[in-house]
Amino acid sequence: MTLFKVRQKQYFFLFSLVVTVSAFFFSCTNFFSTSWAPWAARDPDKLVPAITADNVDELVSMAENNPDLSLAVLKKINDASKKAKGSDVNKLQGAAIDAAVNASGLAQAVLNAAGELINVTEGDDAKDIILKALDDMKNLEDASSFLKEILLPDPLNTDDFDAFLTGANADDLALAAALLIAGEAKSSGDPEEYVNESFNSLSPVTENEKLAMKMIDEIIARPPEELNGALKEILVGLNLI
Repeated sequence: MTLFKVRQKQYFFLFSLVVTVSAFFFSCTNFFSTSWAPWAARDPDKLVPAITADNVDELVSMAENNPDLSLAVLKKINDASKKAKGSDVNKLQGAAIDAAVNASGLAQAVLNAAGELINVTEGDDAKDIILKALDDMKNLEDASSFLKEILLPDPLNTDDFDAFLTGANADDLALAAALLIAGEAKSSGDPEEYVNESFNSLSPVTENEKLAMKMIDEIIARPPEELNGALKEILVGLNLI
């Protein structure tokens, strides 16, 4: 084979590789953009491939700026978690928290209220800020429901759940607990009444409440400096601590 033909093959291979890689990044940008085509916007579930412990972090990250797409990712994590085993279970549980806070808008609510929350001096002030933020939390109830399914084994006290509790950082536990209780508050129809009267952290009733308090107990058992200040005030505002 002549040197010319060898170089032709090398150039053709490199060109094909560049085209393939470019197409991959173009498709990711197109599929995970916040400006979808009308058909995509109507059914984000079709945009998300099957999720595994290997690709979950990438897909959560790519969807993080779009609540509806993050909810679709959360649904696929739920599907994957039903078949996962071993360390993959906890990997999917951790990713589910990120997907759920992105889907619900809780992450943005935390950022928007961070300055106010850090400066609050009374629990009622934090509560007012959180209750106001609930109105803007899109997909909150759906995100809360799927997160509960992913985090809540049957029965609750299992090795997988204990491993999740001890392995998760305090901020992730706080976000998950806050999202679960915020979902309960919003679905109650009267969030203020729920937070003030109905929800008793000492005697949780629903599965979401019991799960949230398990995570709060784990947070309380740790050094206080592990928890972000704004997140602590959100927990105060929801009567979780």
